[in-house]
Amino acid sequence: MSSSPREAWGDLAVTAFVEANLLFRPLDAEARQDLLQVAQVEEFEAGELIAADAEDEKVYLIREGTAAVLLEKDGTAHEVALLEKGAFFGEGRVLGNPVAGALVARTDVSVVTFPAQVVAALAERFPKVRKLLETIKAVHVKNAAARLGEGPPEG
Repeated sequence: MSSSPREAWGDLAVTAFVEANLLFRPLDAEARQDLLQVAQVEEFEAGELIAADAEDEKVYLIREGTAAVLLEKDGTAHEVALLEKGAFFGEGRVLGNPVAGALVARTDVSVVTFPAQVVAALAERFPKVRKLLETIKAVHVKNAAARLGEGPPEG
C-alpha cells in the first residue's frame, strides 16, 4: 500500500538526490530551495498505480525502484517504457501537452513529486531546464511510438 506523502524539505538524502539530477542542475540555489520546499516523497509497492492520467497535477522523479509507463492503444494498456532511478515522468504536464498514460510500480518504488506548475515556472525561468524537458519528452514519444508499432512520429 502506498505511503502518505511526506515533505522532502529537511531530508538530506532527498535533497542531495534532487540536486544531483541533471534536470535540476541548471537551477540556482534559491530556485532549488523553492523546489525542495514543495517536493514530497511517496513510496509505492510493486503493482501499485503511481500516476493515472493527464489530469494529474504532479510530476515524478524516480528515486528508487522501477516503474512502467503504460499507454492505451485499441482499448489495451501497453508498456512503452521502464523508468528507473533518476528518470522523470510527467514532462508533458510541464510543457502543456500531457499524455494520458499511467505509471505503475514494477518493484517497490520511491518517488519525489513536484507540483507541475512549479516545475513549469522553473522551466520558463531557466531555459536549460525547458530544453531538457523537451528532450525527455521527445525521447519518450519516440520510444512509445516504436513500442506501439507506430513508427517514428512525423514532424
